[in-house]
Amino acid sequence: MKVYIDRCTDEDHISDAFEFEEIFEGAIFKTKCKWGRYSANEDVQLAGSNPSAEDCEEGGDEDDSKVRMIDIVHHFKQAECSFMDKKCFKEWLSDKDNMTRWKGYHKDHVLEENPKASEEEIDQKFKDWKVQLMSFAKFILPKWKSVIVFQDVKEDIEGAKCFYVGDEEGDHMYYIAHLYRCEKC
Repeated sequence: MKVYIDRCTDEDHISDAFEFEEIFEGAIFKTKCKWGRYSANEDVQLAGSNPSAEDCEEGGDEDDSKVRMIDIVHHFKQAECSFMDKKCFKEWLSDKDNMTRWKGYHKDHVLEENPKASEEEIDQKFKDWKVQLMSFAKFILPKWKSVIVFQDVKEDIEGAKCFYVGDEEGDHMYYIAHLYRCEKC
């Protein structure tokens, strides 16, 4: 199994147990997710290993000890990022400190794929990545009323954020791919 770990906080955010696709030329991971009811102290199970929790429908058997949440958010013990409103999201994307940090993460990602990549290659790929990141912003901003932003339990302001969008296409989580490193378990 592959696990995708936030390069800043070293916390898992997603694994290949959840099927995802790369969009925006690989800059973003998109995965389907669904709402269910979970106990706060319920053991974390990977997708497919606990069908009764996964098949729980909204409005089904109500249990006051269970909380309605997104499966991936539950599995990876993420928390809602309450400070990330639409304005903050725009600032977060354009923040110079973030861009500097992300350029380092991007360089690490490129070198993981191609250890012999030149600085020019890395710089060009980062420029291309930023264009795709801005395309993602243009995609998500008009949907902001349907967006919930999550982060891991460390709640590090510099850590990667996960974006839930529920719209006519269904329920999906979006991840900025190069903010993660992939490890095999």
